[in-house]
Amino acid sequence: MKELLIESNGIKTDQYFIPPFELKEGEVVILYLYGGPHFQDIKTELVNVFTGKIKNENVIVTKSLTYVDYFKESKFRNLFFPVRVGEYLQKSSNLESEFIQKIYEIPWINKKTKINELYWSSKRLLSLYATFSKTKYIVFELAGLGPFDAKENYNIVRNEIRKGGAAILIDWASDMKDDCDKFITLEWLSV
Repeated sequence: MKELLIESNGIKTDQYFIPPFELKEGEVVILYLYGGPHFQDIKTELVNVFTGKIKNENVIVTKSLTYVDYFKESKFRNLFFPVRVGEYLQKSSNLESEFIQKIYEIPWINKKTKINELYWSSKRLLSLYATFSKTKYIVFELAGLGPFDAKENYNIVRNEIRKGGAAILIDWASDMKDDCDKFITLEWLSV
């Protein structure tokens, strides 16, 4: 029997309802929030619940997930002392993990590459690999990625979770609907 990591009896606010679901070991659950200006706020609320930062009376988190956050750098740091890939990995990852080497499989990326010179998709991969170097229990998003890059990132996660771990994808598109263990759709209560 698979270990139960998150049990949600439904998340309800005065604006929306997310139906009940469970996240078990080896599963990928997609929470489909639709696109629009509401996405970031709802995503942030859900990430805070699933990572254990805030409690929700209807959600039992047995194992907190880690959010795959994208790299952010201040304008000052970016201009005068830009962070390089090696420095970022030194601070943000487990250097003993096999995932650290995966980013260097991209031919034009090395330890001295400035992160601000990477394409958005490469930055997202860098964050994903750094997170996977520490845990395989994640909550992530594909925002800002085109269909090809989104599918590539999703497939990386899907393949790793099959080996152990669990993931929740918070998404505004339904592209991966047929390639997940559970697809949960937000229901609007008021318009």
